Amino acid sequence: MDELLEDPFPRLLPELVEEVFFRIPPDEPACLVRASAVCKPWRRILAGLGFRRRYRKFHGTPPVLGLFQHGNCLLRKGSRFVPTSALFLAQPDDRPDWFAMDCRHGRALFARIRKTSDLMVLDPVTGHRRRVPSTPKYPLSFSAAVLCAAQGCDHHGCQGGHFRLAVVTTNQRQGVTSGWLYSSETRVWSELTSVHHPNVRYTNNFGAPSVLVGDALYFNIGGIVECKLGTLRLSIYEKPIDRGGRLMTVEEGRLGFAAVVDVTNLTLWSWETGPVGAIGWVKLRVIDLKTLLPTCEFGIRSWANALVISGVAEGTQVIFVRARVGSYMVHLKSGRVRPVCASSDIKIFPYVSFYIPAMEAACFGQGQ
Repeated sequence: MDELLEDPFPRLLPELVEEVFFRIPPDEPACLVRASAVCKPWRRILAGLGFRRRYRKFHGTPPVLGLFQHGNCLLRKGSRFVPTSALFLAQPDDRPDWFAMDCRHGRALFARIRKTSDLMVLDPVTGHRRRVPSTPKYPLSFSAAVLCAAQGCDHHGCQGGHFRLAVVTTNQRQGVTSGWLYSSETRVWSELTSVHHPNVRYTNNFGAPSVLVGDALYFNIGGIVECKLGTLRLSIYEKPIDRGGRLMTVEEGRLGFAAVVDVTNLTLWSWETGPVGAIGWVKLRVIDLKTLLPTCEFGIRSWANALVISGVAEGTQVIFVRARVGSYMVHLKSGRVRPVCASSDIKIFPYVSFYIPAMEAACFGQGQ
């Protein structure tokens, strides 16, 4: 019996076992947990750094493992984590005054709004959290982003290590957007160059989602605010349409924008640049959401103003659409749709990462 537990398939070469493991879908890490619990040789393969590196390279784009809902400040309803896979990840304490602000590179960012705006960075897998002091000034309404600070990292397996935070806020009366950049290595906030935009229509400034393109972060705050991480400079650009939408990345990692137009038409734009500079927004494609989302629960008249893009999984072709009956995860390439939650939260921050939990399963199976 002990020999069977040590290796149930002694004639199967480790190289072949790896090839089988490579084909386990990364969006269901629970399958890897069950595989690592079969025997010690399989656990050793899955726990190896080499396998983890090759597994991420084999699949390329990290999967969506869950999503953080932003929460509601007025109702003092804090954020909560909703898993999209069978393996439930760690989450922050259920406190009504912590609100999700961003999720990127294996980290989630939260803000607590009191006399000062404290920030917290969470690793959803390990549960490790780090509190960050408020910015030199204390804006009550702001947007923030988190990103890995490691040089040369492909961000497919970010976990631990130093990070950076960006905070931007708009003064509606003065028509000025300012911001700060924080480094966990130096523990210092650096002030960004302010940008004046008196003619831009003001929108809700708290928790606006961001997207990372190259060495710049982009926030959708009235206009599109560009935050250059290298030069600490802010700029502002017009959106392709005045109504709400979401920033995203499109083909070749370019800046994109998505919005629901004409009731059910999901329209995608790309910010194109020429040899002498930017040339503006170019429409990429239009997707009729009536062909993807279920309509049996409400009539066609109920579609008006019902569909809203609530989140975008950065670096993927996955978006989240809020409807009257809940939120759906939509794969733009395949057209595959699945419901993810019954909540109608208008801001969703997807958690995108590879998760190979072989070490956790090894702890459970040491007695085998």
